[in-house]
Amino acid sequence: MPYCNKCGAKLNEGANFCPVCGNAVGARVAQPEPRRVERRLSTSLALFIIFIIVAAVVSLAFAVAPIRFMDVSETRDVPYRVNVDVLNLRFTADVGRVQVGFEDLSGKLVSLQVSVTGYGNLITSKLYALSFDYTYAGNVLTVTSEIDTRPSRMWGGLSRMNASYRLLIHRTLRTSLEVKTTTGETLLSTREGVVLNALSLEATTGRVEASLLEGVVVAGDVSLKAVTGGVALYWDNLVVTKSVLVNLRTTTGGVDAHITQDEGLRRNVTVNAETTTGSVDLTLRIRGDVGARIESSFVTGSINIDNRVGFSGLKNLLQSTNYPDDGNFDLTLRTTTGSIRIDTGYTV
Repeated sequence: MPYCNKCGAKLNEGANFCPVCGNAVGARVAQPEPRRVERRLSTSLALFIIFIIVAAVVSLAFAVAPIRFMDVSETRDVPYRVNVDVLNLRFTADVGRVQVGFEDLSGKLVSLQVSVTGYGNLITSKLYALSFDYTYAGNVLTVTSEIDTRPSRMWGGLSRMNASYRLLIHRTLRTSLEVKTTTGETLLSTREGVVLNALSLEATTGRVEASLLEGVVVAGDVSLKAVTGGVALYWDNLVVTKSVLVNLRTTTGGVDAHITQDEGLRRNVTVNAETTTGSVDLTLRIRGDVGARIESSFVTGSINIDNRVGFSGLKNLLQSTNYPDDGNFDLTLRTTTGSIRIDTGYTV
């Protein structure tokens, strides 16, 4: 039997009001059921805990892994093929020292030698990724190669890593060469009789140097560039088959140009040597029927002339007493902030 919750009187079944005090007696309102807790939060928390555990295990593995010396090297070759005398070669490396040379290779037209060493707690044994592809089209050989050392740094990497690459080219090939490095240096050496149809050496951070020795034939433009680092050109009595453009450029660093030409140029060579922050140094020795004109400019800096035998004019505009002649060097030296040093000499 129900009772009034106000006066305690007995209530008839189904009564809406108490017969004694008149208090309204209604059906009790059902309490809402507790909402089910979302599972998404618990799932995210579980994944986060798993991630923390995995990260801790990996960190512990690197901490206790023994430091060891890694030394990996390999060679890739292009076999000799009769009647092939033209080479288009492009090589790209992210880190390392690149040496390019011309030799009398036996049974090969091109050879790439790779060496990567260093100390580290390396878990993976893959130190680099190397691609080396070549194709023939008539008498023309095209080689494209790229090396990437990022795999060695993905899982702990090598500390004090040293990567070097030696690129050898058969000296009989008329070569168009393009080499790019991200961090490192590129050094090119030549020998008499080598023919360069085109030359481009470039580094983001590092030094670029080309040594073109006596008897080398230049049949196309030359470009040496660096963003942060030095650029150097050594030109010693070359054979120039057509008028060519030589670009020497660095953003932060120095540009060095050492040019010697004794007669027989017969063509005009335009040289642009430029740096944003740094010095431009020119050493020029010409004689006979080779003339030269040197134009220099700077925004903040100076022009210094160490020697000017056989040259006349002002500091910012010099020319040899025979200019123009059968073959001429037209040189433009520029720096935004830095100095320009000129050492010139012309003899009959």
